Amino acid sequence: MVYEEQPTRDVVISGLQKVLKNEISREEFNLWASKWVENFDHRNHLSPEEDELHSYLIDLLAIDLEIDERVYFHGDEEIAEWIEKINTRKP
Repeated sequence: MVYEEQPTRDVVISGLQKVLKNEISREEFNLWASKWVENFDHRNHLSPEEDELHSYLIDLLAIDLEIDERVYFHGDEEIAEWIEKINTRKP
């Protein structure tokens, strides 16, 4: 079993940047985000920071939606906008 720390806003931003640099696939990011959405979904209580992160991750689950082969519903420009949105939120 591998222990993975709960993600932070910085970890989410880093993952999105890796997608933009083609260091990880959109599908890999989606699998990772799905795991954390499920984790948060099964908790009885989330801190305000966790609740905000949960909301971001739910939105980001659509990162790998294809409208045509290798043409994504959410393009790189929108990923950059997501990064900016997450990055400009006050901790």
